[in-house]
Amino acid sequence: MARRGYVQLVNGFYDNDKVRDLVRRGRADSVGVYCMALSLCGDRLTDGFVPRRAMLSNIGATPEQVRALVDEGMLEEVDEGWIIHDYAVHNRTREQVLHARAAAKERKSKSRCHSDVTSMSQRDSVVTSGQTPEHQNTRTQKKEKEEYSSSFSKETVKDFGDSRECGETDRTLAAEYPNLDLTGAWNAFANRHHGETRSVNDWTRLWKGWCQRRANMSGVPPSKRHIHTWQCEHVLQALGRDRETATPDQQACQMAKQLNKEENAK
Repeated sequence: MARRGYVQLVNGFYDNDKVRDLVRRGRADSVGVYCMALSLCGDRLTDGFVPRRAMLSNIGATPEQVRALVDEGMLEEVDEGWIIHDYAVHNRTREQVLHARAAAKERKSKSRCHSDVTSMSQRDSVVTSGQTPEHQNTRTQKKEKEEYSSSFSKETVKDFGDSRECGETDRTLAAEYPNLDLTGAWNAFANRHHGETRSVNDWTRLWKGWCQRRANMSGVPPSKRHIHTWQCEHVLQALGRDRETATPDQQACQMAKQLNKEENAK
């Protein structure tokens, strides 16, 4: 059975400085491990988190291969595994994938209902008006086309700065780079792109990339994201347990899952 979904590699992945460094060091095998890790995250919807057991067992990576990726900044070591750097910048999160699937399922359901009603209406109208189904659907098809086109409307950088998407991106960047001067970064970004028009998705991607490059050039390290597990201090504290009484039971796993969900929603 074919699996649904996919992950993305930018066209210039082969020419990325980190990737080329790995190849020059004789670590092209680590690049393969990185691609397999991307695939695993996309398949399991882990938002870029690769559990230690999955990395060593499912992917079959060696400690040396993983260490090379960590040294290049392509992986970040966290409790119980690793995080793929900037995974959510280039790929959809679990929440986005599940939302898209639910929306697609709802559209299909509505489409089937609409088709049934339209077929009955067309049969009745042919008798009274003599019009063909093609004539009767013209207005609906035109309206749907206009709504589809409007979703790709272009905005100026100033409009993007006032948008909800920009605010959400700022909160994400502030959490990832707490020591980065976002105000200074935005002023430089807005001046650089003054007069340009792009879609909100394009502006979001450019703004994230701008801040990440600015942080790298300024030596501002990203904060290391904590992944809650059944034995982390936050779960133990919430359940009134300690290291000696820690157990990977359903209650602990559910608590860890809930805490991670709350962190992602921030």
